[in-house]
Amino acid sequence: MLGRQDELYKAKRDLAKLKSNKQLFQAAFSQSRKMQNVPQGLGILMKGETPKHQVIKVCSPYCNPCSRVHPVLESLFDTGNIDLQILFTPGRGDEQKEKTVRHLLAIESKGDSKLTQQALDDWYGAEKKDYSAFAAKYPMNGELIQQEEKMKAMEDWCEKENISYTPTLFIDGYELPKEYNVEDLKYILT
Repeated sequence: MLGRQDELYKAKRDLAKLKSNKQLFQAAFSQSRKMQNVPQGLGILMKGETPKHQVIKVCSPYCNPCSRVHPVLESLFDTGNIDLQILFTPGRGDEQKEKTVRHLLAIESKGDSKLTQQALDDWYGAEKKDYSAFAAKYPMNGELIQQEEKMKAMEDWCEKENISYTPTLFIDGYELPKEYNVEDLKYILT
């Protein structure tokens, strides 16, 4: 039994070495999909102190995998090494989803990056997504109505880029290769 545990540990360590090899990552990266349209001015942009990389997360506010990647990306952002841009997929008539995205964009439009970061943490960190409670904690007035153009622009961008699942991650304009997951980025983007 102990021999198997040692083998498993060694295999995990060897895999971690491979996944943290920047040359292998670049090779896999060069084979992944390149973003065709720069999402300039779309979504929520969190500027790192000394960014070496741009990470774009395309997500949905009610997506559990999106909630799981949020703290990992937040941790990477906190190092100052990345700019993190968060785009949202279209609501396609889902009023609750559209209200939530509109609200997050309205919070960001106030220009307070700490407030935006806290709101994102509160939303994605919540075990149960409760828009009413979130809206009560972050009251808005006319800012919600002012988000329609941004919502439409994000929807158009997602369609042009053929975004078919969330979260979709782009690093420096290339989609995260399927051989990697978001946790691997902490070894690569340093």
